[in-house]
Amino acid sequence: MLIEVIDRDLIISELRCKDKEGVIREMASKFSQAGVIQNEDSFINAIRTRENIESTAIGGGIAIPHARSDTVEKLVVALGRSSEGVDFASLDGKPVHLIFMIGCSSSETKTYLQVLARIARLCKNKKMRESLMSAKNVDAILCFLKGFDIGSDKPEPVKLKDGRMIYPSINFSKK
Repeated sequence: MLIEVIDRDLIISELRCKDKEGVIREMASKFSQAGVIQNEDSFINAIRTRENIESTAIGGGIAIPHARSDTVEKLVVALGRSSEGVDFASLDGKPVHLIFMIGCSSSETKTYLQVLARIARLCKNKKMRESLMSAKNVDAILCFLKGFDIGSDKPEPVKLKDGRMIYPSINFSKK
């Protein structure tokens, strides 16, 4: 599932920017360069709007900034790594080292939530996070993600805040 939405051109093995705003811009620029968003500024504003509600830095060195926006062509994920760490206003107060930025159209809900859940599942395991951080290059990162997908090939149901469950109805093909 992740390998279907994370393109090699959207992986930044070492982020140049050292602050939250810079990282958001750097990663959104990758979306723009890849041609998956129509308007970079509009997408950045959508990400900022979501961040203003609550930080998407979930602890454990992970941030998942995400937004649904009509400027996004298709569901897509960028991955950025920072060995130094970035202050992302994390829930645990610690720097963020892995950043998964998700963008999708406003109408895409089920797949969006499934991808968000899959990333959270990947990142809740400390050994998985460490393996992802120690991958030597983009090819190694893609290989790791493909292995994770193969090891957990069934999309999981997502529980919403109101208690409702969204069950997967998507069928991703493996590469």
